[in-house]
Amino acid sequence: MSSGRSGTGARPYRRNRATVLANDDTCHLCGHGDAHTVDHIIPARDWPRGPDGKLLPGLDDPANLAPAHGTMGNQELNPCPMGCGLCNQRRGARPLSQLDRRPW
Repeated sequence: MSSGRSGTGARPYRRNRATVLANDDTCHLCGHGDAHTVDHIIPARDWPRGPDGKLLPGLDDPANLAPAHGTMGNQELNPCPMGCGLCNQRRGARPLSQLDRRPW
């Protein structure tokens, strides 16, 4: 269960990122392999909040994480090897339903 804290430094995020990447390294945005980081499928800004305004548990659960290229903090280290670039930056804050999920 999540403490409501999220971010790349949060322990649940780091642990679950490793689990997701151990199972599959195919970028969920472009379909190419060798992704070294993960993307929140439902971003924190859209995640449900409790009455106190804090994020409800589950944001950093593996079910809400998917491999992606070029997430913040490692743009130089993890671009798509097939030339798509920085897939997660191209996604931005758009919901997945608004994306054309073919290779960029």
